[in-house]
Amino acid sequence: MSDKITPQLVLDKAIDHCTAITGGGFPISLYPSKIQRIIREVNDCYGFPVDYVAAAMLVAVSVAIGNTHLARMKEGWDESAILYMALIGRPGANKSHPLSFAMRPFVEQDYEQNRIYEKQYLEYLEQLEMSRKERAEKGIEVCPREPVR
Repeated sequence: MSDKITPQLVLDKAIDHCTAITGGGFPISLYPSKIQRIIREVNDCYGFPVDYVAAAMLVAVSVAIGNTHLARMKEGWDESAILYMALIGRPGANKSHPLSFAMRPFVEQDYEQNRIYEKQYLEYLEQLEMSRKERAEKGIEVCPREPVR
């Protein structure tokens, strides 16, 4: 045996194997044209690899769908659109940035919703400190309800 098995050798073989199977590049032609445009523009503007951006976009779409829709394979077997993904590549190959880019709208939405909740919760605590009479005089519910996150 002339080749010693190393993590780098395994990674190189896996990348070569994937490239041989797909015939080269990631098949972004399978995506809707608007998503293809985003993938290409992210690649052009930021230099993120097309396959990483395309995979990250697929995961973002699966997050957006979540459990709202199910595919019935057969009676008693329903599958959700939830995907699990691992971006594999050499260190510094820009694996994290495409995923951060694709997930940014969800992170921003979550941040905004958390900010709104925290504001509502502080208002709720202030209302609890008031007497029933004070709440009634200010036109606030007599029995305030705790906001739901």
